[in-house]
Formats: sequence, C-alpha cells, structure tokens
Amino acid sequence: MSIFSTLKLSAAAVLLLGATSAMADDVKLRLAGQHPVDHNATKVLKETIAEIEGAGVGIDIKLFPAGQLGNGEVVFEDTAAGVIDIGHTFIYSHNDPVLEINSLPYLVSNYEEMEKVYSPGSKFYEVYEEHIAAQGLKLLGVFAEGFIGVGSTKVPADVGGVGDKDLNIRVWSAEVGRLTAQEMGFKTTTMNWGDVVPAIQQGVIEGVIGGTAESNYTVFGDSVKYFTPYNAFVENTAFYINQNVWDGLSAEQQSVMTDAFAKAAEKSFALSKAVDKEYLVRLPEKGIEVVTLSDEQLGGIAEHVRATVWPALEENLGKELLDAIKADLKN
Repeated sequence: MSIFSTLKLSAAAVLLLGATSAMADDVKLRLAGQHPVDHNATKVLKETIAEIEGAGVGIDIKLFPAGQLGNGEVVFEDTAAGVIDIGHTFIYSHNDPVLEINSLPYLVSNYEEMEKVYSPGSKFYEVYEEHIAAQGLKLLGVFAEGFIGVGSTKVPADVGGVGDKDLNIRVWSAEVGRLTAQEMGFKTTTMNWGDVVPAIQQGVIEGVIGGTAESNYTVFGDSVKYFTPYNAFVENTAFYINQNVWDGLSAEQQSVMTDAFAKAAEKSFALSKAVDKEYLVRLPEKGIEVVTLSDEQLGGIAEHVRATVWPALEENLGKELLDAIKADLKN
C-alpha cells in the first residue's frame, strides 16, 4: 500500500471518528405538554424547540402536546422519574404544599405585576425554583397565560358579590383552589383537567375555575355558555427538565436551552395580555357570553378572598413566606 493510500485511510478514520463523536454527543429528548395543538402555549413551545434544534448543538426534541403522555400530575411525576425528559404543565402541589404559591388568589392585579412576580429575581421565583429542584427537576421558566375566570353553564347567582353562586364548579387538587372558589360563593368538586368537559356535558358539574378566556374557547368550547372574568388567579405553567438529563448535557447545550426557554417565558407576559383581550372578544364565536364585572365588584371580591383565604394558607405555607412574596410587589 502506498503512503498516499495510507494517508487517505488515516484521514477517513479521523473523519469517521469525528462523526461518531458528534453523534455520541447528540441527544434526543421527549417533551410533554398539556395544551391543545392550536393553543398559543403550544405554538410558543414549537418555536422554542425550533430555536434549540436550529442552534446546531446536537439536541433533537420530540413534542407530545395535548396531554398525550398524561395529565399534569402524571407528567410531573414521570419527568422527575426520568420517564419523560422535559415537561410543560401546570405544577400541582400533591408532593409539596409550598408549590401552591403558583396559585395564590388575587396576588397580582395587572400584567406588569404578573411579570414581576413570575420572573427570575422575585421571592416567588426563588422559592418556586428551590422546591421544584427538591423534586429532582430543574425549572427552566414560568409561562404566564393570562388571568383565570369561571366558565359555566349558567350565570352565577350574586355574580358580582361573594354570596351563594348556585353553581357547582370544578377545582384542581390544591387547597388554595377549593378555598378560593368556596369563599367566592361556589360549591366545588375536585377533578382532573382532562375530565372537565365530559363532566360538564354529563351534568356532574356546572362549570370550572382554572381557565383563561383562551382555554374556555379552545378547550371547553360548547360545554360552557358563560365566562365570568373574575381574574382570581394567573394561569401559569412551567418548563422543567429532569435534573439528571440536564446534568448530562454539555455546557453549550445547557446554555442554548436556558436562553430559549427564558425567551419563551418572557414572551408569555406580553402575549397573555394580548391573548386575554383577543379571546374575550372571540368567545361569542363559540356561543359563550362574557359576563362583565365592574372594577368595584372585582375589587370587593379580591379584598374578601385575600382577607379570608390568605390567612388560612399560612399553616401550610408560612406567614414569613407569604409576606415575602407580597413584598415583591412593593419593591
């Protein structure tokens, strides 16, 4: 064999070794989301995935939207266990009551306050990140979707007050959701998100708290006839990744993912304002009437809920923590 042939073979071997190393560094990740395919949160998620994959750092992400891999509790547990790599869901407090801070009622009253509280640098974010980390997960960002109201089959009684609403509505599996709805005058039934539509259709419940105007349009559709924008909570979900999966990524891969999800979270605040406004106008397309409330009525309900529900949460969350989160809005 000539020296030139030998050199050619050696060069080919080097190229093959380089290609093999590159392929070894490539990672394929599964991302589970809870939102419908046509939901704005899913659209942003697709843009985020495209940005990460387009960075050329060897990350390929397969998206499973619309609860294909399970509801929020299941995805959270499976991501912590490493069955799923990345989750984008609402964070439930079934493993840690402190995680209920993502649903403190009437914590914020406008979109500027929303961004301040749910972004890195706030006391809320610091505590939230710490307690998610204790579950074996790394928080990549909080995605704010807008303010939550009540979708129902009939107009709530005493709609602008805190008297009996003559409605049994779905709440999620957290004490804060049940306490808030009951203090607003609703009867409550705890139920998984995915069971809401059939439960309304079968008459098991008469409505749901836990959805924005957009969710009532895209998810509940014909099952509800009225939407009352009580703005009791901020609908928010989280991007999170299994800690071991994260630790297995290169520094460059981690940097790309951190930046991409941070952009998605930041984008959500302006988007939530625009989307709330858009879907309050669009709800009649689905035959859903928007029940309007005055600022005075909303203010009265908010004051009552803060005075009754927040003290009741101190046992699980601690007064010091709640005061620190409220102080975020004063700084």
